[in-house]
Amino acid sequence: MLFSLPPDDSHTPLYMQITRHLKQQIRTGALPAHAKLPSKRSLAEHLGVSVTTVESAYSQLVSEGFVESRPKRGFFVCEIEPLLPAAAEPVRPAAKADGTAAPLVDFSPGGIDTRHFPYTTWRRLLRACFDEADATLLQNAPAQGLVSLRESIAQYLAQARGVRCRAQQIVLGAGTEHLLQILSYMLDSSWTIALENPVYNKAYHMFSRMGHSVLPLYVDEKGLPVSPLGALSHAAVYTTPSHQFPLGVSMPISRRVQLLNWAKSAPDRYIIEDDYDSEFRYDAKPLPSLQSIDDHGRVIYLGTFSKSIAPSLRIGYMVLPPSLLPLYQAQYAQFSCAVSRFEQQVLDAFLRQGAFETHLNRMRKLYKEKRKTLVSALEAAFPHSLQYQGEQAGHHVLVHLPGMPDGGALCRTAMAAGVKVYPLSPYFIGPVPPAYQGHVLLGYGSLSQAQIQQGVLLLSQAWAPFIA
Repeated sequence: MLFSLPPDDSHTPLYMQITRHLKQQIRTGALPAHAKLPSKRSLAEHLGVSVTTVESAYSQLVSEGFVESRPKRGFFVCEIEPLLPAAAEPVRPAAKADGTAAPLVDFSPGGIDTRHFPYTTWRRLLRACFDEADATLLQNAPAQGLVSLRESIAQYLAQARGVRCRAQQIVLGAGTEHLLQILSYMLDSSWTIALENPVYNKAYHMFSRMGHSVLPLYVDEKGLPVSPLGALSHAAVYTTPSHQFPLGVSMPISRRVQLLNWAKSAPDRYIIEDDYDSEFRYDAKPLPSLQSIDDHGRVIYLGTFSKSIAPSLRIGYMVLPPSLLPLYQAQYAQFSCAVSRFEQQVLDAFLRQGAFETHLNRMRKLYKEKRKTLVSALEAAFPHSLQYQGEQAGHHVLVHLPGMPDGGALCRTAMAAGVKVYPLSPYFIGPVPPAYQGHVLLGYGSLSQAQIQQGVLLLSQAWAPFIA
């Protein structure tokens, strides 16, 4: 059966036009199974193309299974089972836009100041890594991360946080969530995990989804309480003692010692210390990390560069006590590191050359000024009607309007005025206690001082009806 090609202005090669036409004829049944195709020469003469063009088209059809070549007989259509028609899906109405405009001021508690990122230094280090022409740059890093970077981190932690460890104890991962996932596999589901309440909710979801029995403990003015742990064994406690997230409480040394004493009193107890925001404490020196005063190897120490450098730099670190190293190596030594070797080498140079310390000191001063601006603006706008806490460290404060029963209402009213603030309720496991009704989070890391002042002014106007 000879045919003519429909006009084609797409500059598609002729053999592909022939292939496409014949496939369509086969799919629709116009060319039934076992039908013989025209010879290459006769079809070429009919279409006014070369025999080579037709041969290329037939070869493509054979390779795709539409046609088979039978020696000395020619080309025949293969038997192909027809595709079942797709089930008709109901037409869904387009999602209705809510018309909500982007906020004028976003007090995100996770924001950082990107305007002062050390772009020049980072760019120089990037080029230097490329210029070394080191073939290992293109290879996977060891499971625990580059030894040189782990050595740099060990040195930094010893100086800044008093952490006592060797590079062999450090495991690098793609952020805190990834490291918590590793821990949740190491400490299998038979382990009980005690958590602060409220808590960094990704930690709660990670452990609960892995099948762990989760014990939430309401935080008091000193942080995570120790007495409810009692005789609990085969258990680990997740805590953020330096700057409890999200309440901003710092655990005093007396409570830290209590917690360590609980952990060392049985061999199957560990403390997971997430040293969140420890780099940014403004009015006093940071309290020692739990790991630095742990003489019995009961603390698993977690840290990250997401706040101190950038969230997109997905590099976190975990310091394992010697007793857990064999367990980690048995389960994870065969895996590749989840962090890019290239980023690890750049970060290593950033630490070794002292650029990180310089950057951290600059950012600490900058965030201290922003915090001062926020606190001053809140005190001026709400002289007797608003309370706040957690301002001693980190990038956010917890704000409370006494007598206000619903933090969600504060968030909605603020958003209507062009300001985004964040509720406390998502961080609680279970209902929000009465003592924490009417609380919201205000982060200031990503905002300029002018934006902070503008945001507080708008809040004072939006929240005026709630103030007695």
